[in-house]
This record gives sequence, C-alpha cells and structure tokens, in this order.
Amino acid sequence: MSIDGIKAIVFDLDGTLIASSIDFRIMRDRIISFLRSHGIPEEMLDANDTVTNNLGRFRSFMKVRGQASTLEEMEPAIDSLLIEVELENVERSSQLKGAEEALETIKEDGFLIGLLTRGSRTYTMKALMSSGLDYRHFDVIVCRDDFPASDAKPNSRAMENVANSLGLSPRECLMLGDHPIDMLCARNAGSTFVGVLSGWSDDSTWKEKGCGNVIDSVASLPAWLLERKLKS
Repeated sequence: MSIDGIKAIVFDLDGTLIASSIDFRIMRDRIISFLRSHGIPEEMLDANDTVTNNLGRFRSFMKVRGQASTLEEMEPAIDSLLIEVELENVERSSQLKGAEEALETIKEDGFLIGLLTRGSRTYTMKALMSSGLDYRHFDVIVCRDDFPASDAKPNSRAMENVANSLGLSPRECLMLGDHPIDMLCARNAGSTFVGVLSGWSDDSTWKEKGCGNVIDSVASLPAWLLERKLKS
C-alpha cells in the first residue's frame, strides 16, 4: 500500500506504546457489578465481553427505554469507577521497546503525531510520565473524557476529533493500534490502519478481522513507513 497523502500518525496507548498496567478483568467485573446494581437486565451483561461492549449495550438499552437523562446522570459515576481501576497500578506503566525512538524518527520525518486513547486524561498523563514517554512528542492527545463518552473508540468520531484537532481530515491520518476497536474506529473514519502484535491481538485475530497491515510493534513502524514511501 502507498502512504501518499498521509500527514499524521495517530497512536493508541495501551498495548501500542506502553505495556498496560490496567487490569481490564477487574475493570469489567466492577462495571458489570455497578450496572447490575442499577437494575440493568442480566441478558445485557456479559462477563466474557469487553468493558467497551458491555457499556455500549447499557447505553443503547437506556436510550431505547427513553432514559437518556438518567444515563447522563450515571456517566460521572461510571467514569469515576473506570479511573479508579486505571490508576490502581499506573506507576507500573512501562514503554514498549523502541517506542521513544520510533516517535522521534516519525517526528523527524515530518509527520504530525497524535495520541488517541480510551483512557482518561488523568490516567494517560500519569501513564506517560511513569513509562518515561514525553508527552511533548504528541501534537494532539485525545482521551476518553475529552469528548462525550459516546465519541470514544470504536466510534469513528474519536478519529475525526483527533484529525480535526490536527487540522487534517481522517484520510490524511494513519492509526497504529493493538485492538480491533482501534481498527474499527480508523476504518470507519476513512483512515489507514496498521495493527501491532505487542498488545491484545495476535496474528490470528488480525487475520480474522481482515487487517492486512500488521507489524510486530511500534519499533517496526518507521521502517514500514519508509518501505512504503520508497514504493510509492
């Protein structure tokens, strides 16, 4: 594939730039417990599914029932619960091998750099600091709580928000991520997507999801970009 027209690289955080310190199993269990205590039907909850999907079904359920105002009232409590789990081990965050060098190379090559995460801003800034990644590498950082909860990945509006903040269109952005929700967010916005094997997804997962651009880790990205530039 050609990267002609790509002006910015947008990175996911956990599993892409840093080794996540978040226990997503605990987060999922606490969210499900919270929703259950607020009368959400058991059939809407799935202990084997992601936090994102459980919350997505919950929000859809509330809107269908005409309880959008109640949902709005509950969102701060949900966000507080998510942040509580995010921060439990944030000091253990560590950057993945080659992350800093890759960001520096990409910046030197003239690309704008964005960070798009479902993490809260409080967590994101602390995780960057704990991992030793300088937040000044990023021209734009968009976190879960910078926009309405419904705008977060996998909603394509998340990528659109990053692109707009960079003064670009989504088609001028390439996203690097470790999870299918990153791919959905990017593709639905019209952005190019590259998957990494350093986090949640392995080769078989990316193949199943139809992701044709897969690299080992962020450390491989500068060489991958250069190879496609030379071919264009």
